[in-house]
Amino acid sequence: MQPSPAMQALIEQVYHIFRRYPVPQQFVVCCEYCLSQQEQKALRNTSLRAIPYSLINAWNSSPGPDPQNSDEVRYFLPRLLEFVAQRQFDNIHEVFSLRRINLASKENWREDERAILQRFACQYMADWVSGDEAVELQYMLEMFSRADIALSPLLDAVISVPGYQPTVSMACLLWHNREENIQNSRFEQDDDDKAITAQINAWAFNNQSILKERARQAIENPLKQPE
Repeated sequence: MQPSPAMQALIEQVYHIFRRYPVPQQFVVCCEYCLSQQEQKALRNTSLRAIPYSLINAWNSSPGPDPQNSDEVRYFLPRLLEFVAQRQFDNIHEVFSLRRINLASKENWREDERAILQRFACQYMADWVSGDEAVELQYMLEMFSRADIALSPLLDAVISVPGYQPTVSMACLLWHNREENIQNSRFEQDDDDKAITAQINAWAFNNQSILKERARQAIENPLKQPE
């Protein structure tokens, strides 16, 4: 899928900000069965913008047990985010698409690097809800949460998009995370799920006024169905 013009411009900024990192000569991977020597050679010898999805996904899906190399992650990050912007996700599940980011320490990340990652996430969420249909928000928020990205600005980005369908998408998310629904679910939440739910519900509590106003607008201006 072609990203929005705003997202395309943001991706160019990502490439510019992370341009300082060299091509990795060694990779922190699980084993050669996960990322073969041939694939590692191809990653080293292919220009970043030309790396195909299959190769970046193989790298992203094979983190080793050792602490990840932060420079290695930042070198590949522009191409990884570009594929996510095109909605080419991890081949196991979209929530794992950015998992490499949180496996590497961000203590030495520059402020502009942290900021552009947050901006990417906000723009992605705004674009995600800007279509003609309601969309699933839970998985996208989990994807960004696994990259240690704050969720409150992402929810601000979602609610800033006007229209009926973004309101429906938000309503579904809040309903899913209601305490009684979680308690009655057949699936027990793990610590990551609980942290995501806590962030969502805290944001909803702090934004009751705008949520009520968006609900009123949706009720008074329901989506017209084609005849």
